[in-house]
Amino acid sequence: MATAVLFIGWNRPHIGMEDKAYGWLTTEGLSYLRKLEGKSFERLELIGLTAHGGDLNGAIILFGERAKLDELRRTDDFEAFVMRMSGQFDRLGVIPGVNWDGIQAVMKRRPKLVD
Repeated sequence: MATAVLFIGWNRPHIGMEDKAYGWLTTEGLSYLRKLEGKSFERLELIGLTAHGGDLNGAIILFGERAKLDELRRTDDFEAFVMRMSGQFDRLGVIPGVNWDGIQAVMKRRPKLVD
């Protein structure tokens, strides 16, 4: 059961690269990630946000276990994926976190940590 997430978020493609950036993301980028699904993480979601005046407009969320997601982040292939993304999308961020199940696990450990 997934308890952690890896959030890969961005603002928008660099000016003039809209077609190339989204074309790469929806073909090569997602193909790379889909090959890792079931191995490095359990599932992924690609999200596009509607206009809201902010600078977060799209994201991919990988759901899995913290150790496997951390290991993935340190691979050469994933670093190359992130570099390719950052060359095409503005304000790219790769952020580890936890989902609801992960939050509950942390809260169960909390009393031991604050004694």
